[in-house]
Parts: sequence; C-alpha cells; structure tokens
Amino acid sequence: MNWIEPKRLAPGMTIGIMAPASASDEDLHRIEDICNARGYNVLFGESAHRKGLYGGTPEEQAQEFQYMMTTAPCDAVLALRGGYGTMRYLDLLDYKAIRKYRKAFIGYSDCTALHMAINRYSRLITYHGPMGVDFKEERKADIDALFVAVEGKLQVIEPLPEPPRGAIGTELGEGILQGGNMTMLSMLCGTPYFLEEKSWEDTLLFIEDVGEAPYKLDRMLQQFRLSGLLSRIKGLVIGTFTDCEGDEDERDYDLGYEALRYMEDNRDPKLPEPFVCYVPTGHGTPHQTLPLGATINFRYISNTIIIHPYSK
Repeated sequence: MNWIEPKRLAPGMTIGIMAPASASDEDLHRIEDICNARGYNVLFGESAHRKGLYGGTPEEQAQEFQYMMTTAPCDAVLALRGGYGTMRYLDLLDYKAIRKYRKAFIGYSDCTALHMAINRYSRLITYHGPMGVDFKEERKADIDALFVAVEGKLQVIEPLPEPPRGAIGTELGEGILQGGNMTMLSMLCGTPYFLEEKSWEDTLLFIEDVGEAPYKLDRMLQQFRLSGLLSRIKGLVIGTFTDCEGDEDERDYDLGYEALRYMEDNRDPKLPEPFVCYVPTGHGTPHQTLPLGATINFRYISNTIIIHPYSK
C-alpha cells in the first residue's frame, strides 16, 4: 500500500479538536479564537468537554476519533493534549476508512501511538506538531510553523545549535520519517503497532521525550539495539529531551553518540552509513512540525533543514 498525503488545509476549512488521550482543562475559547484568527472554523468533540482521567472510555474515544477522522464535518483533527490513553483503543479503529478520508492528524507525546498505527495501517502521513495545549499567544512561532506544514508550504527548519551538534556521522540522507515520543515507541515495540520490520532499512527514526532520566533513555535505546532496529535504520532524528538531565553523574550522557555507535555495530555493509541529526521539536518550545510518514531528504543548506511541501 502506497503512502498518501492528507488533504492540505486552507482558510475556510474546519479543524476538529478532541482529547484522544487524557482529559483536558484547557481554555477552549482561546484555542478557537486562535484558529478563527487564521481563518479556520472549529468543531469540538465531546471529549474536549469531559472531566476526569481520560477523554472518555476506550470505546468512547475510539468512536469519537473514528468519527473525527472520517465522516465528521471537519478537514483535520487536532489533539488537545497527550498524557495517556491512546494505546487503549488502537485495536478498535478502522484504518481503511481513515485512509479513505485523508484527514490530517496533529499531535505528539501519547499521540505517538495513533501516529504509529495510522502510519502503519492507513499509510497516511500525520503531523507531529503543537496541540491545543500549546495554542497560546507566546507560542505563536510554533503555531505559525504548524500551519506552514499543514497548508503544504515549504518548511525551513534551523537545526539545534551546540550542544548538541547539527549532525554526527556520515552525510545526511533520505528516508521515511517515522517515530515520536521515545517512551511510547518503547512501549509499542513488539506490538502490531510498531514499525514493520521490513520497513526498517527505509526509516529515519524520530525520537523525543520529557522527564526521563538518562538511564531510562539508555534502557529504551538498548531495547532498540537488541531488537536489531538501530543497526538497520537509515538515520536517527533527535528532537528535544526536556527535563531529561538526571542526576549530576548522568549529565555527560550523550544519546546521539551512543545511538550512532549502536547503529554502526553489526551493520550490513550493503546498507548506507547511518547518521544522527537534531531538530528543534518535542515537549516545549521551539516545536517545529514534522510530517510522519513523509519521505524526507535531510540536507543542511546554509545551516537549515529543508522539508519540501506536498508533492501534489
């Protein structure tokens, strides 16, 4: 099954907003005002108003997410927040129908589970980008970057400065960008919603996280190493790791260099040399939007990363 792009957004369209994971107490009027100011209408799902731990039972959230991604009168779906909950209903979704309607899905953190499932079974490109919780005036640059991406315009991303480096390893290259929150990827590893093994050689794996000590990050890295994933992927795209410094004796841990070492170990000589590059996206700001499932050619041009718009 070929990859397909979601419909491009344009002012006048409608953005569906729901809580696919944890419940949210965000100011919905503020989010709506920001969308309206950009020319977009808003459709709130019932989960956006629910209180408690989650945006509903697994069945309720699955039903609403399915509706929003298919027959609902909206053109894209924006998650209000992450937290926890999306893994509870991955097996309740109709991915063939989601592919048919080609709606953009936007979110990060716990929403990684939905990205991975949709990427694998709908072959639909999704967006790792700011959520409703991030729709605030002080996050204007991040919101601007989101709409540049979903409206199909050329993205120009400045890589993270020292430290860490812009890139390490060999020259950068092209591949299918997939991934998201590192903890969620670790939880999905070994399930039917992780990356298909036959796709590993074409993959640029994107990872980011928040609040995880270096020893926990290394534990997840070991899982990727022992599964054989690291020795086969084309490259590793590292986002921001917010509040992940750990104790004083862990401050020297360098995830990128450790990962590159494992990527080079036991690597089939027929495969291209791996690389690691760094992009400013993850929990917090800056948060550049990344198209998951898209074929990305990472090349630094005048110290920027260029992501080309839709092909059609």
